[in-house]
Amino acid sequence: MQHPALDPPPAFASTAAIHGEILQLLEQGDGAPAALAALLQEIERLPDGHPDRATLLGAAHRALAIGQRLEQHRQNEASLRGVFESAQALTELRELDQVLFEIVERGRKLLGSDLAWLAGLDPEDGSLRVQAVSGVFSNETLKTSTHTTTGVAGHVLQSRSPFATSDYMADVHFEHSPGTDLMIRREGLQSLVAAPLLSGAEVVGILIVGDRYARSYLQREISVLATLAAHASVAVRNARAYDLTRQALLKAEQANARLKEQTASLEYAADAHEQLTRLLAKGASLKDLIHAVATILGGQVMYLNAAGIEVCAAAPPGYEAPEVIGTYQGFSGMDSGIQSAVGQSRVTGRATAATVPGTDLHCQVAAVISKDELFGALVVQTRAPMTGQALRILERSAMATAVLQLSTDKSSASLDQDLNLTVRALVEPSQHGDSGLAARIARHGVDITQPTMLALLQVEPGKAGYAVRKLAGRQRGALQVATEIAGQVVVLANHADAAGFEDALRTLLFDELSLPGVACIAGPHTSLPGLAQAYGHLQRALGLLHALRRTDCVVHEASLRMYAVLFQHQSAEALDATIDAVIGRLLKHDARRNAQLTDTLHAYLDHQQNARATAAALQIHANTLHNRLEAIGALLGPWEADGRVADIHLALRLARLRGAPPPSA
Repeated sequence: MQHPALDPPPAFASTAAIHGEILQLLEQGDGAPAALAALLQEIERLPDGHPDRATLLGAAHRALAIGQRLEQHRQNEASLRGVFESAQALTELRELDQVLFEIVERGRKLLGSDLAWLAGLDPEDGSLRVQAVSGVFSNETLKTSTHTTTGVAGHVLQSRSPFATSDYMADVHFEHSPGTDLMIRREGLQSLVAAPLLSGAEVVGILIVGDRYARSYLQREISVLATLAAHASVAVRNARAYDLTRQALLKAEQANARLKEQTASLEYAADAHEQLTRLLAKGASLKDLIHAVATILGGQVMYLNAAGIEVCAAAPPGYEAPEVIGTYQGFSGMDSGIQSAVGQSRVTGRATAATVPGTDLHCQVAAVISKDELFGALVVQTRAPMTGQALRILERSAMATAVLQLSTDKSSASLDQDLNLTVRALVEPSQHGDSGLAARIARHGVDITQPTMLALLQVEPGKAGYAVRKLAGRQRGALQVATEIAGQVVVLANHADAAGFEDALRTLLFDELSLPGVACIAGPHTSLPGLAQAYGHLQRALGLLHALRRTDCVVHEASLRMYAVLFQHQSAEALDATIDAVIGRLLKHDARRNAQLTDTLHAYLDHQQNARATAAALQIHANTLHNRLEAIGALLGPWEADGRVADIHLALRLARLRGAPPPSA
């Protein structure tokens, strides 16, 4: 539809009216060139004889030229305004990814193109890689990379100046690459224009804008893209500087946080070290030390000795301990997982994790050692995993426990030495002139003014010290002390019941401690002379038991006293020969035929050769007894008539002592 002003002017229209319409179109602004071109065509249709035709044609041509120039100015102004707005928008951005996307988005919109992307150098392989895209069909475009000498991007990188092509695939001004060509075909592009992002002499990127049709880019458009690229290079540099600054600040914050954490850890460790040192300096007990370790570490702490026995345990205030600690109790040893952790910690010198069965608690074990000697282990259970600093504190706590153990052992050694000297004085009558002897032994826990039992133990050679330590750690009931004298273990205990003490000592030695040996007991006594005399009786009784080859027994010396006096200088071979000479035939007969002639004769003599009493005691018929006595006479001869009754009776008792425990006193 034609503009109303383009209707053929009437014949009576004046030249001034036409000029006014031309001025009105020039003032119109947008669309003026097109309207002026249409007016020119209408004027050209005037008859050649029209008096004002030439004047109107000249005015229309000049107006069209002015309109085109004004239109170009308006386009330039719009382009500059777009570049300015783009620069302002890029300046406000801080994130590098946002800056890169905004660059390609602004470039595409400024030129009114279909697609835009930004290529930059990859720091790993030095290739040109797509960093941001806008208006793409495929996400594969973002993965495109090319060599620095190929494609439009490589050409612009080498020339460091803008480049435009209206037919990319047919253009021979640059070297094509298969990867870039595939991307161009995939996106359906035909025309491209590219400009470098310069930072001084360095090209930091290539801004590329493309269209999916043949387009000849005006110089003004290329200049606009180059100007945008210049602003973009500044924005990229600022964004990278901002990113570096932010990373530096982040690293500084992280370093500051680590410094604070390390400072707190050092203060925590220093406080723990100070507490442990203070406890050791003032000679605190093991219980106090374990309680301090539990408070410092915030968990339940248990100290096991080398045998796996729980010595003591502690927990911080308000800590509800689970019922799994009991898993490790018991004399037989510790849990296999704890035992394995103790072994590993002993080798490495570090705390070792252990598994607590049936719970989600975290368990750490630190061996308490001094050189090659294992004192025990600290077992710590916490609800949360222990930090590295906490593990170091646990290891220092194990060292502190070892120091305390050594100090305790040193004090214990001094006490043991005093105990040994005191007990030696007790059993040696020549030392009884010391008026403070009773008080000295009382400091060790035995009151000799009260009924006191004395025991003498003979164990394997070299095991006396071990037996003393075991007995010292396993006291039962009445107070008792143990020490070593001449390779034997001497035990003193306040106990009024000899039979009860005998049973308790037997249970302790053979059932709980599994200590092979022979023990004799004497007492109870309430005086120094009685204890000294009993010590001599015990030595003779042990000698007799050794000669009789007795093992693993506890005997009251009163039941052996007569025999010990008679045979104190006899060897085991001599006693065997004595028994064999007197009743050897009888013993061999019983062993060969599984008979009971030896027991029958022993009972007969014990009952003063009273046949009726003997038969009743043996629960056999009197005729049976007479038959056995006849068999005994056949083996031993006329023993009742030739004065051998006492010898046979003594031999029978020795045989019984050798073969079975004698009755208690």
